[in-house]
Order: sequence, then C-alpha cells, then structure tokens
Amino acid sequence: MRAKSSCGTCRAYAMAQMIRRLLGVAILGLATIPLRATSATPVTHQDVTHNWADAWNSHDIGKVLALFSTDVQIDQPENAKPLDYEGARKFFSMIFKAYPDFHVTVLQAIVDGRSAVSVERVTGTWTGPFVDPNTRKVTPGNGRHFDHPGAMVLVYDADGKIRRVSIYWDQLTVDRQLGIIPK
Repeated sequence: MRAKSSCGTCRAYAMAQMIRRLLGVAILGLATIPLRATSATPVTHQDVTHNWADAWNSHDIGKVLALFSTDVQIDQPENAKPLDYEGARKFFSMIFKAYPDFHVTVLQAIVDGRSAVSVERVTGTWTGPFVDPNTRKVTPGNGRHFDHPGAMVLVYDADGKIRRVSIYWDQLTVDRQLGIIPK
C-alpha cells in the first residue's frame, strides 16, 4: 500500500485553512446583517444542513427557488449587482446545465435566530455552456472538475423563506481548477 502523498496532505491542509478563513468572514458578515424582530420560528440546523443542500443537489430549479422569498437578494463577488428572484432562476438554471453534477455538502451550519452560515464543499464538472451573468458571453464546458470550500450567509424572513444570501468562495481556486485565466 502506498503512503499518502505529502501533496495530498498539503491540499487537505490548504482546504482546512480556506474553510477557517471563509468561516471567519461569514461570521463577520452574519454579525453585520440587520434583522427585523418578529416572533417567527427561528431557523433550524435542519433548514441548513438538509433542506438547503437537498434543494441544490436535486438540480430542480423549482425546489431551489422555493427556499427564497420573492424579494430575495443574492450577493456574490463576481456579480455586478445582487441577483433578484428572476435573476436567481436564470443564473442557477444555467449553473445546473453548465455543471450537471453540481453538488453541495454542508460541512458546518451555524444558526442564530433567523440567520445562518452554511460552510460548504462544492463540487462539479464543467460539461455544459457557462453564460457570464455580466457580459452574457457563452463559454463551452471543458470537462474539468472543481472542488472548493465556500460559505453562505443566509437571512430568513418571518415566513421561513431566505430573503438574503451572501456567497463567499475562492474564485481564483475554481478558475485554476477549471483552466480559466483569471481576470
């Protein structure tokens, strides 16, 4: 039997370090989000660890959109402005086509009232066309795989729907894994 390579150990250590950094940023983000006081039922770990991941892993855009309020705002560094409900429908439908094996594994969930942080491992293979949300440029898939940590800061409304998502991920790592020349 071969011993585990030091390169594999380095990757595992780097992934752990990245998750710790993302978690720190996500917790800081959670602390700065203003919440409206209501008597609504708080978010549970089940909402994050199962409902969130199950919706994404189903690749059913209806199931994903059912998580969100109709006035949702989704922020991520790459988008020029937050996605709204219809923008989310278009973008995430495209993601499921570009990466048909897109998969989310929730590694840790931190829940406080109607806010949560989901620390995740996200994987997929780029086999379909990717449409840049800012330029609308279409890039065909190249068969390359990505595997990266990420963190989502989720804010739920009084009805248990997600009204705000802030997405944190290492785009440079993903670009390198997919063979994309960084901007």
